[in-house]
Amino acid sequence: MVRKRVPSLLNPRGRANDGNEKLSVKPRCVFFSILIGLMMYVGALPLLLKSAKASEARHLDGDNLSLVSTVTALRIGRGGNALSLSKTPALKGAERGTVKCDVNVDSLAYWNSPQGLRDRLFQSPFAGKERDGKPRYLTFEPDRGGWNNLRMSFENVVVIAAATGRTLVLPPDQPLYLLQNDPQHVERNFGDFFNLYTPEFSSRITVITTEEFISREGSKDGRFTIPDSMKDGVANAQKKCQHRKKSDIACMFVYDYLKEISFSPSIHGEQSCLIFDEGRLNSKPMDQQKLDDDRVKKFCQGRRAVYYDKEFRDAPVVHLRASERGFRLLCHFYAFILFTDPVHDNFFKRFIRDHIHYNDAIICAAGKIVDALQREGLSRGFVRDEEGAGGFSSMHVRRGDFQWKNTRLSAEEWQKNTRDLWRENEILYVTSDEKNRSFFEPIAAHHDLRFIEDFFDTAGLKDVDPNYIGMIESVVASRGKQFCGTYFSSFTAYIGRLRGYYGMSEKTMWYGQEGRHAETHVWVDPQSSYSAREFPVGWVGIDGDEEVSGFLK
Repeated sequence: MVRKRVPSLLNPRGRANDGNEKLSVKPRCVFFSILIGLMMYVGALPLLLKSAKASEARHLDGDNLSLVSTVTALRIGRGGNALSLSKTPALKGAERGTVKCDVNVDSLAYWNSPQGLRDRLFQSPFAGKERDGKPRYLTFEPDRGGWNNLRMSFENVVVIAAATGRTLVLPPDQPLYLLQNDPQHVERNFGDFFNLYTPEFSSRITVITTEEFISREGSKDGRFTIPDSMKDGVANAQKKCQHRKKSDIACMFVYDYLKEISFSPSIHGEQSCLIFDEGRLNSKPMDQQKLDDDRVKKFCQGRRAVYYDKEFRDAPVVHLRASERGFRLLCHFYAFILFTDPVHDNFFKRFIRDHIHYNDAIICAAGKIVDALQREGLSRGFVRDEEGAGGFSSMHVRRGDFQWKNTRLSAEEWQKNTRDLWRENEILYVTSDEKNRSFFEPIAAHHDLRFIEDFFDTAGLKDVDPNYIGMIESVVASRGKQFCGTYFSSFTAYIGRLRGYYGMSEKTMWYGQEGRHAETHVWVDPQSSYSAREFPVGWVGIDGDEEVSGFLK
């Protein structure tokens, strides 16, 4: 599908440039270059910029037309992270994704949909063969931490399912930590937040519920008959469960059964790394093994290397005990799982980017808030970039139950440490678990602050699932021209990855803590503590076929 290019401030004629093509220089371009040079000489350029801002403002007229809808047609190659077309064969046939919303917020879709033809046809060399037409399964226990810990662990599960060709069995619906804001719908699952049932996702991973698995395989005629001693507990908890061990619907009834019938690998995000290497399944020359072993040593950084082997591949059911202390997958998928072939490694990085993104309701609400912020910013003279970001800046102040006490700064410290980041008269969008807004008065004395509650009506939040609020805020914060967050916070970290997916410069993200302020500005490979921050290897150059070891110039 060819989408119409919409005129914008940075591309007023709506001309498409996907970031990979070479632009030819025509006589008309030379003429305008000379004209602009003369205007700069006589001091007329400010008038030109003022006219451009006015042109963008004119796009705001009309019903259901958002400012973010006027952004330049989006490139498949993203900002500073875009490789040349010759180096991104996986992008051929790809299109930038869209968002179903009552206003146009497509510029917030950082993913590709559809993916490139090569990705759509990709066959994992690690997928085992079904025996007698019987599927192989991957079951798992969700992490017991907050949402971003849950998401982090789930991304690892999804990569393993996709790489091994297993049917993914979702755990029973259950209360998720800090996501119990809807009393009519306390028990949740990952399908409430991600699009797990689209044709594109289903072509790679079949997803079923625990209840479906039990019905299919746990009966007397199934392959994994439930022992009599477990039948009542499993029957009660297979659809909805609770974490209380003494509950009649305790999740452990199901988890104990799954552990009984499965192969459960001994893996832990901080203590081990999972390696997918074809040579460990099929013999390869020793010199190639030595090369791969060197890569593994560098990747694992002293962690125990666990290789995907025939036992893992051939087990009818693999169960990940990710809720247990010694088995948590609290590590970014690209820092825990290594495919020694960079072509495979980058495929699965794209797979997470393009498929494990928030659902349309979340992105739609976020887009409306971004639109309102950018409208106000434009009235003050602040314009967006060609990818639709900017017009305001953002910060994340983590407080609440944060275990890293030394990163909990006072408002005075936040003001002191960030005062040089913000432009005069610029709006700051603040996301924080600090409910006492008077806390921010030392910052508000110098800057105009906006919070999520300022957009309750604008974004229609009364009709939005209350458990989406934090996710909406992370998307909004990711679109600020500059962003400053809290070190050790997985919420801040994910905002950093979103900014990377959007193609924003690493030099526009900061931390409020002294000593960490510009840490993201320098290339660092994943290292302990892995969940404290995100690492650019997760998004830089992932549309290519080669391993990347530095920022793209």
